[in-house]
Amino acid sequence: MQISSNILLKAAPEPEQIAERLEGGGWRGLELALMPHHVADDAALARAVAAVAGVDLTLTAEAPVAWPSGAFVRVDRLDEEAKAGIERSAEFAAAIRSPVLTIHLFTPLAPDEYRASVAPDEAAIERFLRFYAGACLSRGVTPLIENVPPVLRMRTGGVFLSAVGGHWRDLLAWRERVPELGFTLDTSHAALFRSFAATYPTLFGLYSDEELELERYVEELGPAAEVAHVSDAHGLLGEGLPYGEGELELDGVVRRLGELVPFVVAEINEPDQRRSPNMKAGYRAIERALAAPSNNVLQRRPRRVPQETFDWQAVLERRDPVPSLLALQERFGGRRILLTGGGGSIGRTLSSFLAGFRPERITVLDGHEASLSADRRARPPELLAAMHHVLCDIRDAGRLERELALARPDVVFHLAAYKHVDWAEVYPEEFVDTNLQGSWNVLRAAERAGVETVVVASTDKAALAASFYGRTKRFMELLTAFAGREVGAKRIAVRFVNVLQSAGSASEIFLRQARADVPLTVTDTGMIRYWITMAHAATLAAHGALLADEGVRLAGPADPVMLTVGELASRIWRHAGREGEPALDILGIRRGETLTEVLTGPGEELGEERHHGIAAIAGELPTAGPAWVAERLPARGTREETRAVWLEAMQRPGLLAQAPR
Repeated sequence: MQISSNILLKAAPEPEQIAERLEGGGWRGLELALMPHHVADDAALARAVAAVAGVDLTLTAEAPVAWPSGAFVRVDRLDEEAKAGIERSAEFAAAIRSPVLTIHLFTPLAPDEYRASVAPDEAAIERFLRFYAGACLSRGVTPLIENVPPVLRMRTGGVFLSAVGGHWRDLLAWRERVPELGFTLDTSHAALFRSFAATYPTLFGLYSDEELELERYVEELGPAAEVAHVSDAHGLLGEGLPYGEGELELDGVVRRLGELVPFVVAEINEPDQRRSPNMKAGYRAIERALAAPSNNVLQRRPRRVPQETFDWQAVLERRDPVPSLLALQERFGGRRILLTGGGGSIGRTLSSFLAGFRPERITVLDGHEASLSADRRARPPELLAAMHHVLCDIRDAGRLERELALARPDVVFHLAAYKHVDWAEVYPEEFVDTNLQGSWNVLRAAERAGVETVVVASTDKAALAASFYGRTKRFMELLTAFAGREVGAKRIAVRFVNVLQSAGSASEIFLRQARADVPLTVTDTGMIRYWITMAHAATLAAHGALLADEGVRLAGPADPVMLTVGELASRIWRHAGREGEPALDILGIRRGETLTEVLTGPGEELGEERHHGIAAIAGELPTAGPAWVAERLPARGTREETRAVWLEAMQRPGLLAQAPR
């Protein structure tokens, strides 16, 4: 196929910026991006048009991302300012003889608004897009809509999200409703959306990054695209990077775009928009890519086993927390992370989430061979390059210490634990070996390896410590505080609640039973429990590291959903596609369980939400118990000797709450 694309640089319609872009010569054209002030009134528009006078090159136009009042352009909000802005943008495109005008397909919302919002108003979006198309077509300009990244910076700072415009399916769906629309395809935006879907898909109603590779965007949108914005990308936030400085293999994509799209724009973010060295280097790279032979075929990655497709957010009737992306990127980008229990369901979700921030390395440590192997097999090659899987039992202090010394993590997430309440009543020795001695080993190894931050997973069952399992977890909280105070390090325990879909949980069993159309095995329909999704659990742990930086020692979910086990079973039954109410097989309360659980115990108070989904828990964390144990643990004792110390500590209730008298 013949390549006939025009390559363009990008500029605002300002004389100084246009002059700088034209320096060096040999450029074919410019895409001119309007700013809010350019469409403030007719005089401002005339000045923008005049800035382009005398430029005898190919020109295209892009509408602003915000209107003069500061309100963001939103395709679900067609007020008088939006109408005037659209009309002036289309008038600008016609005046400079641009054949097209691009506008972003988005509804920008701040994180709090996004989490609280309902589905987009499709009727309002259609009104906006029809008005936009009409304004363009009446002036001989083709209206284009552009795909957007998952996290919007909006050229004005802050973080915003949009429920529409990230997925290529969104653009196809709106073109079907408004056939006059064409597309602008942005390679960086597409790559970032895929990265987000691999990291935290539920926020956009997805289950994985399946079908979101850049090559798929090109093939789906390319035939109706007029413009392509080309730049590289990295992780979740690295947008508009110089050609060849991110994670994308752009040459093949660019060659295919050259066969499909009339205008290819080197749209690369510059530290100083007055200068364009990276943009011009990108322009030359696009030239070279277009000049190379093309086989007209893009390689897609092999299909993987499909991900679980069940909407747990719908069960809770609440959208997952929006991560504090900028703070998390600062905390984890380029750092070294280690997870104990990393092969478990929560560990796998957390490591996938953290991988989006592109840490230097993630060490996944687990004592369960099958889980560790399954996690390694499920990872794509590009992610495996930054992951290291380690088969290690946290009860083996020497091995654990050597592995932490090798990994040199900046942050440790300690998730490894036994968790079934009834088994703790039957096998207390195993629970103290893992939950207590194992945690002690992790905290001591972290201290010796100079680990900056340790996040220890606890549970709401620690609040009242009514069961043996709950007491082991309460003691883990105290051990964490003791370790932090002893060495002046960042150590925090984070109380999880019941995590939907976690391995072996009631929710996972209910779903399998509902799909098999068999009675659901329920302990007691009236048992009250707190519930969060797996995605919420991942943000809870990650945000815990941020709270640790602020000196917080104990935290928990800020807003878990409280449901009886019976109501949860009914909701899962209905969302699995079954009608009516499920048949139940009542098993009765298991050993160690209680009818009701709480988030905080006596003397504790749950604070305000610091980040989405997490709050600090204020209250005393006495360290007399850990100090009592530390005095008695033999330096090189056998498992039986150390176990005896922990079992004795568990028989002294005062060690969990206050210093012994």
